Amino acid sequence: MTSEHHVARRITPLSLATLLLVLGAAGAAAQQAAPAAAAGCTVVAGGGRHLPVDDTLLKDRWNRLNFSFFDAASAAVGAERRVVQTFFPVESSDPKKNDALALAEAAKAGCATVLFVSVFDDEAQAEPELVFALKALAVQKKAGRKQAPQFAAGAALYEKEYRYPATPDSLARVVPARIAERAVDDYLRSVKR
Repeated sequence: MTSEHHVARRITPLSLATLLLVLGAAGAAAQQAAPAAAAGCTVVAGGGRHLPVDDTLLKDRWNRLNFSFFDAASAAVGAERRVVQTFFPVESSDPKKNDALALAEAAKAGCATVLFVSVFDDEAQAEPELVFALKALAVQKKAGRKQAPQFAAGAALYEKEYRYPATPDSLARVVPARIAERAVDDYLRSVKR
């Protein structure tokens, strides 16, 4: 007889039931641990603000700038926790719809936080500025819904802007990836306190 045959003969119905019970308990424990792991999940949602012009070249430039900031922010967050990405081009004209889509991604993935990143110009200033913005929001279940719960953005956990003069000289020196790394580092330090 081979050793495999001996093992097979030693498993009795009682030991098989015990094994199934242990495996079932381990599976239940793993399922209970899943929400805790999801709390370490973040949706990184990025994109520019809607441009009401038909200049496709200008829109493409803003999309590239926003995507480079978004991509670097996603990578920096991903070094610390699981990331779900969602990007909205400047052609996305409905910010509320974008917010709802980001929240839906968070609900689907079980993420507790949505991190919005964006690059835009602030022409309201005396001297126009290029703004790199990062805002973290908690994701909360709406009360009273047991089946198909709805999710909403909770309180802002963190919000910060990094502003640069919108001059050709400064724009040539701005590196979105470095700004994203700094912004994410500042955010992560603030939540670890």
